[in-house]
Amino acid sequence: MKRLVFLAAVFPNVFLALTTMTSFAQASGQEIRACDFDLKGGCRSGQVRVTLADGKVVGLDAFVIWCGRGGHRKSLDYSCTINSARGDGESTWSDDAGATVINDGSPYTDPTKPDRIKVTVGRDVSIDLDEAQSLWRCGAGAELPLTIVIPAQGRTCRVRLRAP
Repeated sequence: MKRLVFLAAVFPNVFLALTTMTSFAQASGQEIRACDFDLKGGCRSGQVRVTLADGKVVGLDAFVIWCGRGGHRKSLDYSCTINSARGDGESTWSDDAGATVINDGSPYTDPTKPDRIKVTVGRDVSIDLDEAQSLWRCGAGAELPLTIVIPAQGRTCRVRLRAP
């Protein structure tokens, strides 16, 4: 897992291309829903991918980049990464009222607060990151958005950011 986080931080496009190709190689009977976004003149951008098997969420990959000071990308330290799969041993997955809830078991999270992601699949795929902890997933100055929606049509995500 540490190597995946390193690859994602150093080579984000290569990482996503490799994970996408790997998923397609293993994707017999699987569906991939993906989108990307570019907000505020490129200062907040990213890509997200949800893997479904028989309509059930089995994987979530996301990479979010924030600009450094001065409004431009200076370093990939301003990025967030999520790489989670059902049965990965690092997270606990459950189904709750039509949504998949991913609880992270990382020792780096604050144990006094929840660290969970809620994924709801319908016509669109909605990823609720409101209770996901950004601290250990993100470098300095970056944070996860509140929600990301993968539309049924088109490749551009709808993203809701946290209030400044």
